[in-house]
Amino acid sequence: MEIQHFSHHHPLKLKPVDPSRIYGINCSACGRSCLDLVYSCRECADFHLHKSCAELPPKITHHPFHPFHPLPLVFSGARYACCGCGQWDSKLLYWCRECNFTLSPDCALEPTSKYEFVGEGKIQYFLHKHPLALMEVDDDDICSACKKCCSSESYSCQHCPSFRIHKSCAGQLPRAIQHFSHPQHPLILRAKDSVFDRPCVACQRSDNVLTYRCSMCRIEMDPECALMPTKHLI
Repeated sequence: MEIQHFSHHHPLKLKPVDPSRIYGINCSACGRSCLDLVYSCRECADFHLHKSCAELPPKITHHPFHPFHPLPLVFSGARYACCGCGQWDSKLLYWCRECNFTLSPDCALEPTSKYEFVGEGKIQYFLHKHPLALMEVDDDDICSACKKCCSSESYSCQHCPSFRIHKSCAGQLPRAIQHFSHPQHPLILRAKDSVFDRPCVACQRSDNVLTYRCSMCRIEMDPECALMPTKHLI
């Protein structure tokens, strides 16, 4: 099977990776090792694409995080912070040049995904680097999302004692909202970070762990202020 990919001037043929070269072939899009099926160029020995990378849509329109302009897929060597989740990545991104708005392929294609089960009763929450375990907590423990007491089972991090989140908050906090005070852009649920740290524009509180952010306008709202009342996008 052959395709003509927009990123390369020669046809690419789908084939399994040679087991003898399994650690010597990297994807020209995402930079990661190719371990299974790969699209390769017969004429350019060093050009390969994961099947999953090659089949990414070349452009996304009307994305709920950035509905005003299309987001073309770009191969770039520069590191960037995804406006959807805040994670740093390199090379492969969806990018609106006009707004300098960036999304990783995961956030661009699965904008409603918030966590996945990783075994042993744990989840990997999209805004925290360590797995979270469901456990009983003390009444004076505070949810990192809504800042209310964790009076029932909550997900907690064994590595970061201060991070815990209600089971309901982990599943029900919307990934993006359209807030009446900022109608020009959606506010996207993010984790606070040292690079971009602003107090909530509504209450001026800055101790929240999670925030709703517009990266283009550089404003933030804590979840409690952002969600009363407003329109949920996803």
